[in-house]
Amino acid sequence: MTSSIGSSPPTVCVLGATGVGKGATLNSCFGTDRFGTSFGAASHTIRPQLLELPWRGRGPLLRGVDLCGFSDSEGRDSDFLGEMVRCLKEEVGQVHCFLLLLNSQEARVGRHIKDMLLALRSVFGDGLLRHVLLGFTRWDYSRRGRLLRERGYAASEEALRAGVNAELRKAVGHGHDCDAVFLDNTQHMCSPSELEEMYPCADERAAVKAAFDAALDTVLAAATASLPFSTRGIEPAVAQRDAETR
Repeated sequence: MTSSIGSSPPTVCVLGATGVGKGATLNSCFGTDRFGTSFGAASHTIRPQLLELPWRGRGPLLRGVDLCGFSDSEGRDSDFLGEMVRCLKEEVGQVHCFLLLLNSQEARVGRHIKDMLLALRSVFGDGLLRHVLLGFTRWDYSRRGRLLRERGYAASEEALRAGVNAELRKAVGHGHDCDAVFLDNTQHMCSPSELEEMYPCADERAAVKAAFDAALDTVLAAATASLPFSTRGIEPAVAQRDAETR
Protein backbone atom coordinates (compact mmCIF):
# COMPACT_ATOMS: atom_id res chain seq x y z
CA MET A 1 0.00 0.00 0.00
CA THR A 2 1.35 3.46 -0.86
CA SER A 3 0.46 6.80 0.68
CA SER A 4 0.30 10.47 -0.13
CA ILE A 5 2.34 12.86 1.99
CA GLY A 6 -0.70 14.61 3.42
CA SER A 7 -2.33 11.45 4.73
CA SER A 8 0.68 9.44 5.87
CA PRO A 9 0.46 7.57 9.20
CA PRO A 10 3.27 7.45 11.79
CA THR A 11 6.45 6.71 9.88
CA VAL A 12 9.55 4.70 10.76
CA CYS A 13 12.46 5.37 8.39
CA VAL A 14 15.47 3.06 8.66
CA LEU A 15 18.98 4.34 7.97
CA GLY A 16 22.26 2.47 7.96
CA ALA A 17 25.05 0.83 6.02
CA THR A 18 24.48 -1.89 3.48
CA GLY A 19 23.92 -5.29 5.11
CA VAL A 20 23.11 -3.99 8.59
CA GLY A 21 19.58 -5.37 8.45
CA LYS A 22 17.30 -2.49 7.45
CA GLY A 23 14.85 -4.61 5.48
CA ALA A 24 14.94 -7.40 8.07
CA THR A 25 14.21 -4.90 10.84
CA LEU A 26 11.21 -3.45 9.01
CA ASN A 27 9.97 -6.98 8.31
CA SER A 28 10.13 -7.62 12.06
CA CYS A 29 8.33 -4.37 12.84
CA PHE A 30 5.50 -5.09 10.44
CA GLY A 31 5.34 -8.88 10.69
CA THR A 32 5.94 -9.29 6.97
CA ASP A 33 8.51 -10.34 4.39
CA ARG A 34 7.76 -7.58 1.90
CA PHE A 35 10.80 -5.42 2.61
CA GLY A 36 13.89 -6.52 0.69
CA THR A 37 16.75 -8.15 2.56
CA SER A 38 20.38 -8.82 1.73
CA PHE A 39 22.97 -10.86 3.56
CA GLY A 40 25.97 -9.87 1.46
CA ALA A 41 28.06 -6.78 0.76
CA ALA A 42 25.92 -5.62 -2.16
CA SER A 43 22.99 -3.32 -1.46
CA HIS A 44 19.61 -4.93 -2.07
CA THR A 45 17.77 -1.60 -1.82
CA ILE A 46 18.69 0.42 -4.90
CA ARG A 47 15.57 2.58 -4.65
CA PRO A 48 13.81 3.53 -1.42
CA GLN A 49 10.85 1.34 -0.47
CA LEU A 50 7.73 2.69 1.27
CA LEU A 51 4.91 0.54 2.60
CA GLU A 52 1.91 1.17 4.86
CA LEU A 53 1.13 -1.91 6.92
CA PRO A 54 -0.35 -2.90 10.30
CA TRP A 55 2.30 -2.94 13.02
CA ARG A 56 3.46 -6.54 13.50
CA GLY A 57 0.69 -7.60 11.15
CA ARG A 58 -2.12 -6.88 13.59
CA GLY A 59 -1.62 -3.46 15.19
CA PRO A 60 -2.17 0.14 14.12
CA LEU A 61 -1.34 1.25 10.59
CA LEU A 62 2.17 2.68 10.26
CA ARG A 63 4.46 3.42 7.36
CA GLY A 64 7.88 1.85 6.93
CA VAL A 65 10.55 3.49 4.77
CA ASP A 66 13.70 1.61 3.74
CA LEU A 67 16.22 4.07 2.34
CA CYS A 68 19.21 3.00 0.27
CA GLY A 69 22.14 1.43 2.09
CA PHE A 70 25.34 3.38 2.56
CA SER A 71 28.89 1.98 2.44
CA ASP A 72 27.83 0.26 -0.77
CA SER A 73 30.22 -2.30 -2.23
CA GLU A 74 29.67 -0.96 -5.75
CA GLY A 75 30.61 2.64 -4.93
CA ARG A 76 27.14 4.13 -5.41
CA ASP A 77 26.96 6.22 -2.22
CA SER A 78 26.66 9.59 -3.98
CA ASP A 79 23.84 8.28 -6.18
CA PHE A 80 22.11 6.76 -3.16
CA LEU A 81 22.34 10.00 -1.18
CA GLY A 82 20.71 11.98 -3.97
CA GLU A 83 17.89 9.44 -4.24
CA MET A 84 17.52 9.39 -0.44
CA VAL A 85 17.07 13.17 -0.26
CA ARG A 86 14.69 13.18 -3.23
CA CYS A 87 12.58 10.43 -1.69
CA LEU A 88 12.41 12.11 1.72
CA LYS A 89 11.32 15.40 0.13
CA GLU A 90 8.93 14.19 -2.55
CA GLU A 91 7.55 10.85 -1.36
CA VAL A 92 7.97 10.61 2.40
CA GLY A 93 7.25 14.18 3.50
CA GLN A 94 7.38 13.51 7.23
CA VAL A 95 9.08 11.04 9.56
CA HIS A 96 8.31 10.31 13.20
CA CYS A 97 11.30 8.04 13.90
CA PHE A 98 14.60 7.72 12.05
CA LEU A 99 15.86 4.30 13.15
CA LEU A 100 19.65 4.41 12.67
CA LEU A 101 20.88 0.82 12.57
CA LEU A 102 24.35 -0.44 13.46
CA ASN A 103 25.68 -3.96 13.74
CA SER A 104 26.06 -4.61 17.49
CA GLN A 105 29.07 -6.84 16.78
CA GLU A 106 31.03 -3.95 15.23
CA ALA A 107 29.12 -0.85 16.24
CA ARG A 108 30.92 2.29 15.16
CA VAL A 109 30.08 5.51 13.37
CA GLY A 110 32.18 5.15 10.24
CA ARG A 111 32.82 7.69 7.52
CA HIS A 112 29.80 6.63 5.47
CA ILE A 113 27.36 7.05 8.37
CA LYS A 114 28.94 10.38 9.32
CA ASP A 115 28.71 11.67 5.74
CA MET A 116 25.09 10.54 5.46
CA LEU A 117 24.01 12.25 8.69
CA LEU A 118 25.89 15.46 7.88
CA ALA A 119 24.31 15.55 4.43
CA LEU A 120 20.81 14.98 5.81
CA ARG A 121 21.33 17.62 8.48
CA SER A 122 22.54 20.13 5.88
CA VAL A 123 19.36 19.60 3.86
CA PHE A 124 16.74 19.15 6.58
CA GLY A 125 18.20 20.93 9.61
CA ASP A 126 19.32 19.95 13.12
CA GLY A 127 15.85 18.91 14.24
CA LEU A 128 16.20 15.64 12.34
CA LEU A 129 18.69 14.38 14.92
CA ARG A 130 16.11 14.65 17.72
CA HIS A 131 14.02 12.04 15.91
CA VAL A 132 16.85 9.47 15.74
CA LEU A 133 16.57 6.18 17.61
CA LEU A 134 19.66 3.95 17.60
CA GLY A 135 19.07 0.31 16.72
CA PHE A 136 21.72 -2.34 17.33
CA THR A 137 21.09 -5.37 15.16
CA ARG A 138 22.35 -8.97 15.55
CA TRP A 139 21.88 -8.67 19.31
CA ASP A 140 22.19 -11.81 21.41
CA TYR A 141 19.26 -12.12 23.85
CA SER A 142 20.31 -15.58 25.03
CA ARG A 143 21.54 -16.52 28.48
CA ARG A 144 24.99 -17.07 26.97
CA GLY A 145 25.01 -13.56 25.49
CA ARG A 146 23.87 -12.04 28.75
CA LEU A 147 26.59 -13.84 30.73
CA LEU A 148 29.28 -12.74 28.27
CA ARG A 149 28.19 -9.13 28.69
CA GLU A 150 27.94 -9.36 32.47
CA ARG A 151 31.48 -10.75 32.71
CA GLY A 152 32.98 -8.18 30.36
CA TYR A 153 33.64 -10.44 27.37
CA ALA A 154 31.19 -8.52 25.18
CA ALA A 155 29.96 -4.93 25.14
CA SER A 156 26.90 -4.23 27.28
CA GLU A 157 23.84 -2.26 26.25
CA GLU A 158 25.05 0.70 28.29
CA ALA A 159 28.55 0.63 26.78
CA LEU A 160 27.26 0.46 23.20
CA ARG A 161 24.71 3.20 23.76
CA ALA A 162 27.23 5.53 25.41
CA GLY A 163 30.03 4.80 22.95
CA VAL A 164 27.98 5.34 19.81
CA ASN A 165 26.35 8.47 21.20
CA ALA A 166 29.80 9.90 21.97
CA GLU A 167 30.92 9.13 18.41
CA LEU A 168 27.77 10.70 16.98
CA ARG A 169 28.14 13.90 18.99
CA LYS A 170 31.75 14.22 17.86
CA ALA A 171 30.96 13.45 14.22
CA VAL A 172 27.75 15.42 13.75
CA GLY A 173 28.00 18.12 16.40
CA HIS A 174 24.63 17.82 18.14
CA GLY A 175 24.30 18.06 21.92
CA HIS A 176 22.04 15.22 23.06
CA ASP A 177 22.08 11.44 23.40
CA CYS A 178 19.79 9.23 21.33
CA ASP A 179 17.84 6.39 22.88
CA ALA A 180 18.60 2.86 21.70
CA VAL A 181 17.01 -0.52 21.07
CA PHE A 182 18.66 -3.92 20.66
CA LEU A 183 17.30 -6.23 17.99
CA ASP A 184 17.66 -9.86 16.94
CA ASN A 185 15.64 -10.19 13.76
CA THR A 186 16.01 -13.98 13.70
CA GLN A 187 13.06 -13.93 16.11
CA HIS A 188 10.91 -12.91 13.16
CA MET A 189 12.84 -14.62 10.37
CA CYS A 190 12.94 -18.11 11.86
CA SER A 191 10.10 -20.59 12.17
CA PRO A 192 8.85 -21.79 15.57
CA SER A 193 10.63 -25.11 15.07
CA GLU A 194 13.90 -23.35 14.25
CA LEU A 195 13.58 -21.19 17.35
CA GLU A 196 12.95 -24.30 19.45
CA GLU A 197 16.17 -25.76 18.05
CA MET A 198 18.08 -22.57 18.87
CA TYR A 199 16.59 -22.29 22.35
CA PRO A 200 15.70 -25.80 23.62
CA CYS A 201 14.75 -24.43 27.04
CA ALA A 202 11.18 -23.11 26.97
CA ASP A 203 11.92 -20.53 29.68
CA GLU A 204 14.84 -19.08 27.75
CA ARG A 205 12.82 -19.08 24.54
CA ALA A 206 10.07 -17.12 26.29
CA ALA A 207 12.59 -14.66 27.77
CA VAL A 208 14.19 -14.06 24.36
CA LYS A 209 10.79 -13.46 22.77
CA ALA A 210 9.85 -11.05 25.55
CA ALA A 211 13.06 -9.06 25.01
CA PHE A 212 12.41 -8.88 21.27
CA ASP A 213 8.80 -7.81 21.82
CA ALA A 214 9.94 -5.08 24.23
CA ALA A 215 12.45 -3.75 21.67
CA LEU A 216 9.76 -3.49 18.98
CA ASP A 217 7.43 -1.81 21.48
CA THR A 218 10.13 0.84 21.98
CA VAL A 219 10.29 1.48 18.23
CA LEU A 220 6.50 1.75 18.08
CA ALA A 221 6.47 4.21 20.97
CA ALA A 222 9.12 6.36 19.28
CA ALA A 223 7.02 6.49 16.12
CA THR A 224 3.67 7.19 17.76
CA ALA A 225 4.59 9.41 20.71
CA SER A 226 6.39 12.17 18.81
CA LEU A 227 5.31 14.87 16.40
CA PRO A 228 6.36 14.29 12.79
CA PHE A 229 9.55 15.80 11.41
CA SER A 230 9.01 17.48 8.05
CA THR A 231 11.29 16.35 5.22
CA ARG A 232 9.60 18.42 2.52
CA GLY A 233 12.60 20.72 2.28
CA ILE A 234 14.87 23.09 4.11
CA GLU A 235 12.29 25.88 4.43
CA PRO A 236 9.84 23.74 6.49
CA ALA A 237 12.80 22.42 8.49
CA VAL A 238 13.90 25.95 9.40
CA ALA A 239 10.35 26.90 10.35
CA GLN A 240 10.03 23.78 12.51
CA ARG A 241 13.37 24.50 14.19
CA ASP A 242 12.32 28.07 14.97
CA ALA A 243 9.01 26.86 16.40
CA GLU A 244 10.77 24.34 18.64
CA THR A 245 13.12 27.00 20.07
CA ARG A 246 10.43 29.53 20.94
